[in-house]
Amino acid sequence: MPTGPAVTGTQVSPALTTSPSSTSLTPTAKPTESGSTTTTKPATTSTTTTKPTTTSTTTKPTTTTTTTKQTTTSTTTTNPTTTSTTTKPTTTSTTTTAEGDFPAKNYGTFFRDQYGQNSQITESEGGGIFIDTGSTPYGVALVRVDSIPSSKRVKVIVIANKASYQYNIVERSKYIGIPMQLGNGTYSLTIYEQVEGTSFTPVLAHSFSVSLASSLRPYTASSIISDFSRGSACVGKAGSLCSGITTQTGRVDAVYTWIVNNITYDRVLSANISNDKTLYDTYLPDPDRTYSTRKGICYDYASLMCAMLRSQGIPTRMIKGSTPLGYHAWNEVFFEGRGWVVVAAFRWKEIDGSGWVLLDSTWAAAGWSPEKIISTTHTKQRTY
Repeated sequence: MPTGPAVTGTQVSPALTTSPSSTSLTPTAKPTESGSTTTTKPATTSTTTTKPTTTSTTTKPTTTTTTTKQTTTSTTTTNPTTTSTTTKPTTTSTTTTAEGDFPAKNYGTFFRDQYGQNSQITESEGGGIFIDTGSTPYGVALVRVDSIPSSKRVKVIVIANKASYQYNIVERSKYIGIPMQLGNGTYSLTIYEQVEGTSFTPVLAHSFSVSLASSLRPYTASSIISDFSRGSACVGKAGSLCSGITTQTGRVDAVYTWIVNNITYDRVLSANISNDKTLYDTYLPDPDRTYSTRKGICYDYASLMCAMLRSQGIPTRMIKGSTPLGYHAWNEVFFEGRGWVVVAAFRWKEIDGSGWVLLDSTWAAAGWSPEKIISTTHTKQRTY
């Protein structure tokens, strides 16, 4: 089941190599992928200014031109810097209604309409490009692009803790949440503007320290891979589904079952993405669009699941990786308690304390049994 590739959360190598003339974004795609070497022009030093209404931060991107090796924005690219993990059942799971003890708990949600709290804004020298790090304790840094026309592509590269992710910024004049899922520590975030073709030039760079309020916070926040607000239609539906349910398994079951029963796979969109490289590189899910149209690809299923569960304070990851059927997107949901996690009348995993449980609503909607889903290898490559 193909996924829209351009959440674009492609992980890239964090290695930086000095070059006297350009910053090159060199793809390291699988041999079966197409992808030309991306070269960039020398960075123009951007002066960082702090708006009077925000906490002042001052930074300038380095004028030393660097070469960043990375994968293409295609989500069919295998992560070269992170060891892939393969999810296989470690116990024999059988259908049952008996479940463990998992009381409902809200871990806190950070909605899009809460963006901008405690703003700490860094602005490009010429204005119109912004990085706001005030929301990083809640799991996201914010990026806004006003001055680059939508006809030009914009990329963001985030580097921290020896790992790197890349994102395409499609929308303009709107703050976009960039996940801080690489943990606490020093982050480097650089915004690149397309010159032409696959050539990009850096327009703003900023280094900052991240101290998350909780390691789970990136998985309860609205972000570029699952954008939702308190007024989102899918959030309202999640609230009504979970109302009155006192167990975490019950709340997850209600949302998961609704998605499986109401969202159908969009084969037309899948074919269009496969045949259109631009769409392939830039496609982003929209949970409310998926909720409204009642259809999507696996990327949309996983994004909708994130939005609905995160809005209820339930930590939910989007996972991208490989399966025997091809590249795919699915979810992992966090549970705290003891016993078997029972969702859709099936024992998915036994937990003693806390842990993450794989759920694949795309394949379930296609009629796959839980037994078939968990017995099919899911090799994790990227986590959002």
